[in-house]
Amino acid sequence: MNEDHEARERFLITLDWLLALNERYDNAVQYGLLHVCFHDKQVLGDAYGAQHAIQLLTGLAARLRKAFRKTDLVARDGTEFWILIPYTEPQTVIDKVTQLVDMASQSGLDVVERDLAFFTVGGDHDTPMPSTPQPMTSLQYLDELRKRRQITHRWSTLALTR
Repeated sequence: MNEDHEARERFLITLDWLLALNERYDNAVQYGLLHVCFHDKQVLGDAYGAQHAIQLLTGLAARLRKAFRKTDLVARDGTEFWILIPYTEPQTVIDKVTQLVDMASQSGLDVVERDLAFFTVGGDHDTPMPSTPQPMTSLQYLDELRKRRQITHRWSTLALTR
């Protein structure tokens, strides 16, 4: 659990820094944000028990951190995962999505709907954000992305596996 907390803090600090850098230098740095949301905490808890469901999510986060590049930051917050992917190429994203789908199924987390959304930040394909009088913090930015519900892929509920 401590590893998840530390990874989330690193992710948020880095995202704050990148947002400030892009604000100052007009979207100079391009990166991608991958958002995966496992929707129904209750179903996960009912299927595995709350403690075991948390262990599955924590285990998936650890495997994702090992599977992705060292420059990709994986953060878990409850049933949500955010992955910061610097210097994103479309094929890289497709590879990451494929890896993520496989890992979620292998972890037994295929009992609830999962949404995957991909956002490009900086460069020519920046995901447009509303203008604000003050630059957004990383938490405000992630909240704004959540509101957009830009779903790239939705996995439907599959059979329960243990």
